Order: sequence, then structure tokens, then C-alpha cells
Amino acid sequence: MRRREYVTAVGSTAGAFATAGVGGAQTGSLERVCPTERATAVRPGDDILFEAAATPPVEPSATDWRVDGADGHDVAPNAPFYSYTDITGHPAAYGRFDEVGTYDVSLVVDGTTLSWTVEVTENAPAAPSIDVTCDPGPDATVTVHDEIEVTAVAADDGGTLRRLFWQEGRNATYVDRADLSGATATVTYETTGGNAIWFIGEYPMMAWVACRDGRLSAARADGPSVTAFHDVAITDTNAPVRAGDDLVVEAEIEPQGSSTYHAFVDVETDLIVGHDPTHVDSETVDVFTGQRESVRLEFTTATVRNTQTFPVRVETAHATSETDVTVIGTDDTGSQGHLEVTGLETNAPVTGGERLEATATLANTGDGPASREVEFVVGHDPTTVDTADVVVAAGETETVSLGYETYPVRNDDEFPVRVRTGDDSAVQSVLVYGRDDGEQGNATVAVSITGTNAPVSGGEWLSVTAALENTGTATGTHEIELVVGHTPEVVDSTSVRLAPGETGTVSLGYETYPVSTDDSFPVVVRSPHASDSRTVTVFGTD
Repeated sequence: MRRREYVTAVGSTAGAFATAGVGGAQTGSLERVCPTERATAVRPGDDILFEAAATPPVEPSATDWRVDGADGHDVAPNAPFYSYTDITGHPAAYGRFDEVGTYDVSLVVDGTTLSWTVEVTENAPAAPSIDVTCDPGPDATVTVHDEIEVTAVAADDGGTLRRLFWQEGRNATYVDRADLSGATATVTYETTGGNAIWFIGEYPMMAWVACRDGRLSAARADGPSVTAFHDVAITDTNAPVRAGDDLVVEAEIEPQGSSTYHAFVDVETDLIVGHDPTHVDSETVDVFTGQRESVRLEFTTATVRNTQTFPVRVETAHATSETDVTVIGTDDTGSQGHLEVTGLETNAPVTGGERLEATATLANTGDGPASREVEFVVGHDPTTVDTADVVVAAGETETVSLGYETYPVRNDDEFPVRVRTGDDSAVQSVLVYGRDDGEQGNATVAVSITGTNAPVSGGEWLSVTAALENTGTATGTHEIELVVGHTPEVVDSTSVRLAPGETGTVSLGYETYPVSTDDSFPVVVRSPHASDSRTVTVFGTD
């Protein structure tokens, strides 16, 4: 008599999983979970599940599944539920018998044995039914931020539904379980496009439904296409500008998604201006997922007589960033101020949860009074956290203080802060100490820029020299970075190790961009604890 049977340890990719803290000690007991009784029955060719509760939990490699019948065969460990045992500590396997007969299935863990007797007969109850659907479906396209629901509908004529297991199709791994009862059940698995890595990779999701007597069925559903989310944030403009001049808007593009599957993404950006929104410029940027890339958009303003303030926004397929700009009318030229940020100081470093304060010196270099809203903008994803309305007469200076309560971060966090007036901005890197880092060392590196080779011509090497001193009480190794531009970018770095009280010197630099017109911008040398800045000029090639 020929028969085909196999019992499969749960999951096909055993090598892909680390143990999740399940026990390695000798098993004290094994209790039947499915089938719940020692004796059960299944039709030829139908799947049957075997699951036990182990005390303490066990690792998959500690389980030994055996089938003893008239012919006796070894057990083959194949897909799909290995990871279920790895995560839960419950030994689980499934089998299929093609020939009518009686079979003994046993589980052996560290000398403890649990057995079932399986009668394979055409008179056994039919396998449960299961149907799986996904919303949105395979014809749809979503982003990593969008919600996805996978729904399984299961039914058993005998009314003995027991469990439903969710399996992702990329690694054939277990992701969730629902306990069932009765004759019908509907179970929904909710996730997002970003968490459903299997859908990003164009793999399906599967559901397995088991009855109390072990009868088992499975079904699968394909999901939607999942694209990276194209995020955008306006970082700067050259407003206010005179009527008829070019208005420039700078923004940062950041695709959010899977670097493995999405990799480089073409992000189309559009510049929309005015109270009656008008499209005026577009650029397509090639960005690697998880990184940021700057984009510059511009248009020539209309020659209006009166000064106008209106919104401009940068759009991608998924996100929008908006700010207001001012165009000075031809009748108002010569009467408008120009408010520059000539100095910026902060009380950094502070501890997470404390107030971070910035004091800025503002100078009106224009011909008339400057009435502005001054913004305090923080973070790599620029966020305005405080504002102040100021009016500065022509030729005068004023000091303004801004601040906010920092988030109580657990780990040290370094990020840029800006004060901007609409005419000008100044940037500085600040450090917020994490609340959990208080005892991780007392090395503190102070930074002071001692010189640059500026001005240089566009395309030439710009070098910056800085003096360092460890003002702390412990030896430490820290990264020293050179950050340049109104939209801060790290262009060079080096690692420095200093003993307490020790001083050192670093020289950092980069090849400047061959700009067509003269450009002045800040350069910052920073350690994890302090920074120093200078303004440099790069001469245009024209």
C-alpha cells in the first residue's frame, strides 16, 4: 500500500529567525491544543494541524515530529509555520495523508512525548473553508502611510473552528493569531503599507484556519502596490523680493519607505503660488529612500505697483508645504526695510524636557522701517516652534528672544535651529541631552573656529580650521563635522579622541559648487556638545 504523508515543523525559513527567548530547559509538560483530543479523523489529501502547549516554551530546534504507521516514514521540516513555534514557544506542525488508514503522530521534546491517532477516511468531516481579501486590492496603489486591511472569512460545517493564523508571504513567517469558536468567523488584520513589507515586495498574505479536531485549510490574497511617501518641507525663500524679480523657493524632499525595495525614487515637485493657485515651476528629483535632497524652484514675479503678500507652496504627489512671501510693489520700492540676522546665541546644551532659548540680533539694513514676524525654526524636518512680531527702524538693531520646551528624549539629540525674518536667516546646531545618557561618560568637546581660506571662487576648495578642547572629566572619542549652507549639509567629518583637558586642531573642507553669482552662507564646525560658526563668501564664476 502506497501512502504520502508529511508533518512539517512550522515555517520554511528556519535559518532566518533568531530565538525569541523561548526556553531551552527540559520540558515539564506538553498539552494538546489542536487536535484537542488524542483521536481525530481527516479526509485523504486534506491538511491537518498539530499544536501543543509546552511548559516551559520550547525552541523549534528542540521539537521532533514523528509519523509511525505500517510503513513508517521520517518527518520532513518544510513550510510554513516554523516561526510560530519560534515566537510563541508552542510546538506546531501540519501533515497530509493521501491513503486511507490509521496513523500515529507523536511530538517528542527533551524526552517528553505527546501523541495523536489519526484516522484517514472518506467519512471524516470536510476541511473548513476560508476566503481572504485585501482592501485596497491588488489593482490599487497606496503609500507606506496608508492603511491596509486583510480580511479572512472562515466556516466549518461542524461548528468547531479553533484558530486562525496570519502568515506573510515574503519570508513565509507567522505574524499574528486569532482564537475562534463556532461555525463561522471573520477576522481582519490591520496594517500600513510601510509595515507590510511583503506587499511592498509584491508578495501575498496568507491565512490558515484550523478546527478543534485539527482539520486545516489555507487561502491567500495579493495586496496593493506600495510606493514610498514623497514628503516635502520648504526650508527657505529669498522673499521679500521686488516686483519683477525672481522669487526662489528651496525645499527638502524625503521619500519615506523601504530602502531595499524603493531605493532611488523620482519625486516630481511643483511650485504653486497665489491666493488663486497657479502652477509656475516643476522639478523632478532623484532621491534615495530615507535620505533628503534639496530642490530649488523659482518664477519671475509680476510687476505690481503695490506690495503684496501671498502663499507659495511646494507639492509632491503625496505632501504639501506652504509659506507666505512678500513682493514689494514698484510704488513702495525704497521705503521697505531689510531685516538681517546678525547674531544668534542659544542656551544649549539643555536636557530633554527643559526650555531651549535663542537670542537673535536683528539689523535693518534697508531704507525704511522693517515690520516682520520672526520665526524660531527647529529640527531636520523644519518646524516653527515660536514667533515674535518686531518693527525695526532703518539703520537700527534689535534683540529678540525665542524659545520652546524640548521633548524629553531618552538619548542625546543634535539638530539645527534657525531664526528667520523672511529677509534673512541664521542657523546653529544645538544638543539636547537624553534623560538616559547621564551616566554614559563625561567627555565634552568644545569647538572654536580659528580660520578659513575664504573668500574662494566657486569650484575651489574651502577649508575651515578649528581648535578643540575636552572640557569634561573623561577621555572620549567624538565625531567632528563641517556643516555648510542655509540649508545645513554635512560636507566633511573626522573622528577625534581627547583626554580630559587635552586640546587639538582639526582642518575640514570641501569643494565648493561653481556658483554663477557671489554667495555668502554660514559654515559650522560642531561636536556632539558644542559648535562654532562663521559666514564665508564664495565668488561667482560670472
